[in-house]
Amino acid sequence: MMVIQVILIVLVVVIMALFLRPSSRIRALTTITAIIFAGFAIAAVLFPEAVTWVANLIGIGRGTDLLLYCLTVIVIFTLIKDSIARRRDQQRFARLVRQVALLQAPAVPSVEETD
Repeated sequence: MMVIQVILIVLVVVIMALFLRPSSRIRALTTITAIIFAGFAIAAVLFPEAVTWVANLIGIGRGTDLLLYCLTVIVIFTLIKDSIARRRDQQRFARLVRQVALLQAPAVPSVEETD
């Protein structure tokens, strides 16, 4: 086993340990997806020829190209997902600010009280 393989496997395990720590609030589907991804990452590090074989099987010339395409799709998906979540959080925050402003607004005397 080459040194870079050991380093990459350790990095995958450390990242997964940080991602799946008990204090993090993630959904079960995300956890399962992350574990599967980690498994594929470790397999790709240990058996790079398998990635090339899969790439050739689906019509891509090299395994590195397949990895690049997969990572591009993952990054785009993550950007879209985070953008939607950020927009939702901004809308929730705006509603909360409006509610606080209404609660803290001074009472306006009615017309009957001024006469």
